[in-house]
Amino acid sequence: MKSTMRLTILALAVAINAAALTALHAAMVDSTERAVLANQEPEHVMVTATRTPSDLAKMCPGTKAL
Repeated sequence: MKSTMRLTILALAVAINAAALTALHAAMVDSTERAVLANQEPEHVMVTATRTPSDLAKMCPGTKAL
């Protein structure tokens, strides 16, 4: 093989490896960002609602037990 052909093949191999490493890096960054977002918890959740007497009567087990 001529040295020109060897250099061409080497350049192609380096380019393919660089593209593969770039894709791997992007995938790792994406998975890291997803993991960080998944670990975030809300600061504080407060639910405020008034219950009507009919809602309280529905939840009472006394009428169902009889």
